[in-house]
This record gives sequence, structure tokens and C-alpha cells, in this order.
Amino acid sequence: MLTYHDVMSADFGPLNAAADKWQKMADEIHKVENAYRDSVQKITMGQTWLGDSATAAHTNFAATRYEYQAAQTQAKATATLLRNAHQQFTELKKQLENARADAVKDGMKVSEQGNVAYDWDKLTPAEREAARHDPDHASSVRASEQSWQEYIKACVKAVDDADKDLKKDLESAVKDGVGGKNDETLGTGFNGDAGKVAAADDKQKQERLELASLAMRDDETLEDWMQRLQRDGVEKLTGSKRLADLFAGVQKGTVTAGAFALALGTGAKNGWKLFKYAKDGTRVTAPGTGIASRINERMMLSSSGFWSKLPPNVVGALTGSEEAAALGGYMTKGGRFFIPTAAEANLARVAANGGLANAAKAAGWIRGAGVVGAAAGTAFGIANLSTYTPEMIKEDPAKFATDLSGTTFNASLTVLAVAPNPITAGVAIGTGLVYAGCLVWDNHEAIGKGLEKAGDWVGDKASDIGDGIASGAKKLGSALNPFD
Repeated sequence: MLTYHDVMSADFGPLNAAADKWQKMADEIHKVENAYRDSVQKITMGQTWLGDSATAAHTNFAATRYEYQAAQTQAKATATLLRNAHQQFTELKKQLENARADAVKDGMKVSEQGNVAYDWDKLTPAEREAARHDPDHASSVRASEQSWQEYIKACVKAVDDADKDLKKDLESAVKDGVGGKNDETLGTGFNGDAGKVAAADDKQKQERLELASLAMRDDETLEDWMQRLQRDGVEKLTGSKRLADLFAGVQKGTVTAGAFALALGTGAKNGWKLFKYAKDGTRVTAPGTGIASRINERMMLSSSGFWSKLPPNVVGALTGSEEAAALGGYMTKGGRFFIPTAAEANLARVAANGGLANAAKAAGWIRGAGVVGAAAGTAFGIANLSTYTPEMIKEDPAKFATDLSGTTFNASLTVLAVAPNPITAGVAIGTGLVYAGCLVWDNHEAIGKGLEKAGDWVGDKASDIGDGIASGAKKLGSALNPFD
């Protein structure tokens, strides 16, 4: 893999020089092809040479001329690939140089190896001493160092990705395929289809320049990648990296606080349900069905008023059908037959007795949305965990523990939503508390400070953000103007 030093010290000028030579080679081969056509192949096209030998010569001479033509195509394609690479490498290197300059302007220093560190030397001795004893300043320095380091690393990786693409395209350009008419050297001659490789590369060149930094990296999880895409999208639209970092920070703080509240709230609600179950035998209900239960009760008890005027099938579709839920009835240990309400029904048992359609009716839209949402969260969590490597886990065990416990928590909510009972409620309580603990471990600063710090930051940097948005809007307007 290319390093920061490799990119910064590279001279891409020879790529254009090589492209010119490849184009010149194509022009020279074209001259040879014309000479071959007029002096050699021509003798097989008249009536002076007939018979089997003439037929064989005609085929072989046509094949030779085809190879001259294919050689030109391959040479021109190689020239195009090298020119595209030169433009791409030059622009990506400029992005890296700009990233370094912006980091230095932001108070960082960047070594020849691309390592970013806060430049304490720019501070006076008094400022340096005060900053070292300010925990908020130290935290801000660490976050800024990490942000710039990741940005510079992304710029380097974009060049490395482009380099790998060039290698792949060059290999494809010289690989002889089936070819066209008169190709008699399958797999061993020149590539007459190399122009297709160059055309595809030419078409995708600008896309790679714009999107190379958005590809998922080897050292990030699926969740990290999605968050970075959102942050980079804000940066591209506004031209302000600071605004993008603020957006990401606010979003992460909001999501973290929300997840923390959900985990603790789920534990408290299910704890109360278990207490009621142990005290007076009240059945455990599926999460999110409290309102639906009250609506169904009022529907059954009201003979007049608002609830009696609503079509029963419409209300049932929303809150769950009590008739369908009855299919989940079963014999209790005391020998009595228990008929559950829609909020209490085990959907798996309803499906076993009455099919999936009745299970859907028993769930209703409100509960069904909860099941789907929890299941989707579990699926995403599993996909996210699969992107971890042993090195990533070792580097940040708190983050891995948070993602693992969060996935387990979503899985327990899925089971609880499908089959509410004391056991599944207890499991949801346990996984929720573990998840909340991991969130505190991994995000204690975000949970503690929340949006207050972001608000202070906005006040300090409002002018910078305004300039960034204005500049970005101008760039965006230019990009969208077909006459610019």
C-alpha cells in the first residue's frame, strides 16, 4: 500500500511522457499496417493467385493485418489509461497537499510520514501551561488530531485505490480476448478490445475522483462507514469540513443519548411488567402495545361514542385482532385454558395454529412495525459485527463491546415482541442494562456533555461555517450549471 511519503514525493510527470510514446507507437504501427496492406495483403485479393495456397494466405494475411490494427488499439488504450492516471494522481495528490495545509492552519503539524499531532510550539509558555491543565482543551485536541489523521489517511488511500485501478486496467488492456473478425491468435495476440477498457476508464475517471474517498475502508466497520458517508456528504455540499465534523458530532451525541434512553427505558418497563406478573399474575405484553391494548379495551366496552363509530377492521388492523390472537391460546399448568389478548399473544404460537396471515392480524400494524424494526436493527448489527477484524477489536474494545451488546439487545427485543413472557422480558432487561453500560463506557463524554459542547463550538466558529457554506454553495452552483 502506498504511504503518505510515497504520494507526497511522487513525480507523476513521466506518466504523460509515457502516454505520448504509446500514442506515437500507435501512429507508427498504423504506417506499418498501411504498408502491409498495400504490398503484402494486396496480392491475395486479385485473380492472379488462386487455389488452396491462396485461400490459406488470404486467411493468414488478414489475421496479420488484424493484429496490426489490434496493436494500435492496445497502444492507444494504454496512452488513454496513462493520461487519465496522470490527471487523477495529480488531482488526488493536490487534495492531500490541501489537507496537510488545512491541518497546519488548524494548529496541527504533519510529519513526513503523515502523522498528525497538535503543534504546541505555536502557543506561548503561559498558553501551553493553561491548555495542558484544561481537560476540555485536551479532549478537543485529541478529537482534532484524530479527525485530521483520518482525513489525511483517506486522501492517501484514494491515491492507493487509483494506483490499484490503473494496474488492473493496464492488465486488462494487454490481455488478448476473442477479438473480432480475422482474429486467429486467440489469447496470444494483441487486444483489439482494449478500447473498451479505456472508454470505461475515461467515463469513470471523474466519478473516481469524486467518490474514491467514500469507499469503505479496511479499518472501519459498516456503521463507521455509514456515519462517514453522511459527514463527507455535508462537507461536499457545503465545502466546510468543520460543519461536517459538527454534524457528525451532533448526530453521534443524539443517537448515543437516544440509545442509552431506550436501553434504560426498556429495562424499567419490563422490570415493572415482571413485578406485576409476580405480584398478581398480570400477563407480560409485547413492547409498544400499551396504547393498542387500551384502544381494544375501549372498543369492546363502548356501545356508543367515538370508539363505536370506528370500523372494527380498521382498528384491528392498527392495534391487532383479538379474534386472531385467540388462536394462540394454550393450557396453563393449572389446567385452565388461557386466551391471550392481541398484546399478550405469542405470534409464533398463533402462526403455528392459524398461519402467518393470522399472526400478522394478531400483531397489528403498531406491533408489527416494532417486530420489523427490531429485526432490522439486529440484521444491521450482525452485518456491522462481521466487518470487525481482530486488530480493530484489540484497538477499540469498548466500541466492539457496544456494537455487540447493542446487537444482542435488538435481538432480545425482537424475541420479546414476537413472544412476550417473563423469560423474554427478563432477557431484554439484562441485555438492555449491559448495552447501557457499554454505551457509558464507550461514550461517556458524549452522554455527559451532549449538545452543549456543540452549541459552544457553533458560537465560536459561526463565521468559519458561514464562509464554508458560501464557498460550498458557489462550487455546487457552478457544478450544476451546464454552461459554466
